Amino acid sequence: MTQADTEKALRDFVADTYNHDDAEYTVEDAMVDGFREGVMLLPHQVKARQFMKERETGKASGGILADDMGLGKTISTVTRILDGRATKKDKEAGWSGSTLVVCPVALVSQWENEVKKYAPSLRVVQHHGPSRTSDPRELERAHIVVTSYSVVTSEFGAYAPAKDESKGKKKKGKGDFDSGDDDDSDSDDAAFRKKTKAASKRGAKKDALFRVKWLRVVLDEAHNIKNRSTKAATSCCALEAKFRWCLTGTPMQNSVEELYSLIKFLRVRPLNDWQTFNSQIAKPVKSGKPARPLKRLQVVLRVIMLRRTKTTIINGKPILDLPARNVHVVECEFDTAERAFYNSVEQMVQTSLEKLQQGNINKSYTSVLVLLLRLRQACNHRGLISKDYATDQEAVEPKSASQTSEDADDPADELAAMLGGLGISRKPCQLCQKPLTSSNTWKNDVCVDCEDVYKDALEAAASPTGLPPHSSKTRMIVKILREAEERGEGEKTIIFSQFTSMLDLIEPFLRAEGMKFVRYDGSMDKMSRDKSIEDITKVKSTKIILISFKAGSTGLNLTCCNNVILVDPWWNPALEDQAFDRAHRFGQTRAVNIHKLSVKESVEQRILELQEKKRALAAAALAGDKLKNMRLGMDELVALFRSSGHDDDDDD
Repeated sequence: MTQADTEKALRDFVADTYNHDDAEYTVEDAMVDGFREGVMLLPHQVKARQFMKERETGKASGGILADDMGLGKTISTVTRILDGRATKKDKEAGWSGSTLVVCPVALVSQWENEVKKYAPSLRVVQHHGPSRTSDPRELERAHIVVTSYSVVTSEFGAYAPAKDESKGKKKKGKGDFDSGDDDDSDSDDAAFRKKTKAASKRGAKKDALFRVKWLRVVLDEAHNIKNRSTKAATSCCALEAKFRWCLTGTPMQNSVEELYSLIKFLRVRPLNDWQTFNSQIAKPVKSGKPARPLKRLQVVLRVIMLRRTKTTIINGKPILDLPARNVHVVECEFDTAERAFYNSVEQMVQTSLEKLQQGNINKSYTSVLVLLLRLRQACNHRGLISKDYATDQEAVEPKSASQTSEDADDPADELAAMLGGLGISRKPCQLCQKPLTSSNTWKNDVCVDCEDVYKDALEAAASPTGLPPHSSKTRMIVKILREAEERGEGEKTIIFSQFTSMLDLIEPFLRAEGMKFVRYDGSMDKMSRDKSIEDITKVKSTKIILISFKAGSTGLNLTCCNNVILVDPWWNPALEDQAFDRAHRFGQTRAVNIHKLSVKESVEQRILELQEKKRALAAAALAGDKLKNMRLGMDELVALFRSSGHDDDDDD
């Protein structure tokens, strides 16, 4: 079997639908004691309710709820928390009545809001920030404690040395997690728990999460621990709980090894031992002989995992009947000045690309991406060219919200590090990437050859009156927003851009129109981001939210918005779809109108063509997965610079 056949088998295997037998459910099955009046489960959520109950019965201790995004994994989990409260026997065994939910930082407040929406009787505590409690008893008094992967990692760092010191052991290293030998090592003896609880109460350490014997630990967006060697994975596996759950719409993204981390967390024997998993699953798959190891894995996953997609049919009906999602590619036309500027940038880029091609262009991947960045910025607004490219480094190869600070020790983000100038003795020209010397540098890290283009960009970015000159994109954004306002139906709009500098530039135009908006991007602290979500959701006069692609493409629930404007296209359509699903998901009552802005006769049209090829690849995988080849190869990258947009050498 070839490597391509192996990868296809893996994708088909994980994309298979589990436990999808049709069944009839009664009204009583859909009603949950403790839910707000009028809230009832949908048929597929009733199935999840039964599955989760079965996986907390007898010797079973949890599993994976891998429903597609937007199908209500949160409400299914809250249902289980209400149905599966701690028993007298649990309490006698020392288990608390609390459930710990670990999620990305951006979703901490959203979890609390969702619980209050469905089950207001449950006590929810956000365990986050420097003022969080150090007393585990405060956590034990809550029904649900919501925290982030970063806090779990931090508190395990404070907890592990104290535990090791008290037992006279050497601090556990990273390699111990890989060995799979520590299945029960996080169970504390009573004396140690009593001693450290008292210390925690005095505020000596921030490690309360590890002083609680949780009834249940739930990892939301559980693919955050897919890399088994990260601190986040190690820390989550060390949490003590009777029941363990993983919630993720993408249980496997790139390789079968990612499933090991979930199995490790769930303590599913014998595959939670790395040596066993590696010898029986990972190595055979890598060697191109996946048939038998996949059958082994399938036996396990059919028992512990429930997965449905939006296209799953239950009792002859689609699993989720959402309003229409209308995607419009909106062509924006340059005016004369914009076209002349774009042509100047394109000529500059072509000249630089030709010089790079004279050497080993494969070693210039980052430089080529920056050149592409400049072309794409020129499509948005001339003023963006005057900005330091490091400001918009996330637009070069963005990661989703679930891969931010919690995934900081994932080596896959080496590109962003390179963009910061690491490993480069002297920064190249901000525009053309030409090496700068004392003789060819003009100013502001710009070479003399790019002086005219840079001056033009500076002039376009200047706003002595507070309002910079319009671009084809800003004109179209204002036009779409005016049309939504004129319909008079209280419509709200999400504006996505990969360039935070573009969001900065859009703001004065919205103010000039008297349009009330909020902002959501990675530079904002958690409190500010939460306030933005609250305002767009609850404040009637707030009609617009500006979101950076990196910060808000996953996790957020913004069904209050029924319009989406994607300012700049991205060549990976799966990431775009994730962004659109912020509005088009369970709970949406209106048709969602998505406007993808694109400039005619520019690099953006070639990106749209590339999207179609990438979409065909993504169709073979779970919705929202990022395949290995979603990262542009050099041939594809160079093809984007060609005016014809064709790449005869591309065998994608």
